[in-house]
Amino acid sequence: MKSISGMYIRTIDKLNKFFGYALACILAFMTIIIFWQVVARYVVGSSLAWSEELSRFLMILMILIGSSLALRDNELISVEILPEVLKGKAKKWLIILVHSISTFFYIVLMFYGWKVAQSFGNQIAPGTGISMFFIYLSLPLGGLLLLLNTITCILEQFLGRKE
Repeated sequence: MKSISGMYIRTIDKLNKFFGYALACILAFMTIIIFWQVVARYVVGSSLAWSEELSRFLMILMILIGSSLALRDNELISVEILPEVLKGKAKKWLIILVHSISTFFYIVLMFYGWKVAQSFGNQIAPGTGISMFFIYLSLPLGGLLLLLNTITCILEQFLGRKE
């Protein structure tokens, strides 16, 4: 069981590394198109209609992917009063309970995010011409990444690693 759990954790860590690089690329691309937007507005005199919309869509994707990476590294903002007071097994079970409750939210995010993506799939974003299905698809993707990282955190509590 430990070898399967360890393999799962290593796989998720590699997936997180990939998404970390993807976030860096998305941020660099956003910086370039926003800079170009500013240059076009003040030098050329007209702004690019698609750049603000695309930046907004990329920011939403970055937040959902980045939150899953922050969850894995225990860097999400939280109230630490009870975990600081508890020690040993009580703290371990509190962390497992919190992650288990969060799992329910991530499943709801995936389920309803998919429904929203399907509902708005026939709409097209006016500035970029991108189907809104792909924009709303970031909700179930973010929920899936959060769920996978939460499972990893729970496994690590049982195996006695990290945290």
